[in-house]
Amino acid sequence: MDRVNMTKNKNRRAFFRIYDEVHLFYKKIDEKLVTEPHSIFDNILNNPSLSSDIEMVSQDSELLSPGEEKISPDVMTPNFKIKENKTRDVNISAGGMVFMGEGALKEGDYLIIKIVLVSSMAVIVTYGKVVFCEKRQANDSRYPYFVSVHFVNMKDEDRELLIKYADKKRQQQRWINGFLLAVVLTAIVAPDIVFGLLFEPLHFLYEHFLEFFHIVFEFIESHLDDLVEHLFHTDTKQTQIIVFYILVSFGLYGLYRLWRVLPHFCRHSKENLLAIYTYKKASLLCYWWEQSLFNKIKLVVIGIATITLYVLFGL
Repeated sequence: MDRVNMTKNKNRRAFFRIYDEVHLFYKKIDEKLVTEPHSIFDNILNNPSLSSDIEMVSQDSELLSPGEEKISPDVMTPNFKIKENKTRDVNISAGGMVFMGEGALKEGDYLIIKIVLVSSMAVIVTYGKVVFCEKRQANDSRYPYFVSVHFVNMKDEDRELLIKYADKKRQQQRWINGFLLAVVLTAIVAPDIVFGLLFEPLHFLYEHFLEFFHIVFEFIESHLDDLVEHLFHTDTKQTQIIVFYILVSFGLYGLYRLWRVLPHFCRHSKENLLAIYTYKKASLLCYWWEQSLFNKIKLVVIGIATITLYVLFGL
C-alpha cells in the first residue's frame, strides 16, 4: 500500500481541533521522498531531537547507490532551530494543521514539518500535504499566506501525542464554554432578566459619562473665558464669540484627526475580517479532508436536512 495513503486510510476518526501557539518549521520536498522515503528520512522521523541530522546525512549519503538521489542537509534540516521565542498561531489536530506561512505553496505540495508544542515542549516531525494556500490581503505581514496541511505518514505515537494534547486543551476550555453556554441558555429562557441586568449598568455608565463630559466641557469653557478676558481685555459678548470659535476649531481638528485615522482603521478591520474568513475557510477545508467518506455524506445530509426544515418551518 502507498505510504502516503496509509495514514489517510488507517484511522479516519474525527480529531479534535484546537487553536494553539507552536514553534513551526517546514520545508517543501519532492513527492517521491514521501512515497518512497529514504532511510535518512526514516531516521529523522524516529529522532524527535533532530540534534544530529547533519551528521546522519553525511554518514548515510555515502551509502546511497549510484542511481539514487543524494539528499542535501538543507532539505533535511531546514532552519530547524528555535529563534528567540517566536511562535505561530495554528489550528491543529492529529489529522492536519492550518498555519500562516512565509511563501506561496501549491495544492498537492509535500512538506517535511517540525512542530514544537510550546506548553509541553514536545517535538513532532512528520510529512504534510498542502490542501489549501491563499494569500492574505495585508502585505505587511511576516506570514502573508494561509496554509492548510494534511499530515501523512505520521508516527502512531506522535498522533496519539497530538490527540492527548488536544484533549487536554479542550478540557481547559470546557469551563469557559460551559459558562458561555449557561449565559446563552439563560438569555433564551429569561431574556427580560438578562437584558435588564445588562441594560441597567450600561444606562448608569452612559448617564455618568454624559455628566462627566458636561462637567469637563464647562470647566474648559469657564477657564477659556477667564483666559481670553485676561489676555485681550474683552467684554462678555466678545469673549463668548472668541471662545466659541476656539471650541469650534478644537472640534474641527478632532474631526480632522478622526478622518485621518478612520480610513486606516476601517481598512485594518476589513483586512482582519478577511483574514479571519480565510483562516476559517482553511480550517474547514482541513477538517473536511480529515473526514471519511461516510462522515462527509453524513455532514452533507445533515446540512441539507437543516436547510430544508428551516425553509419549510422557519420562514
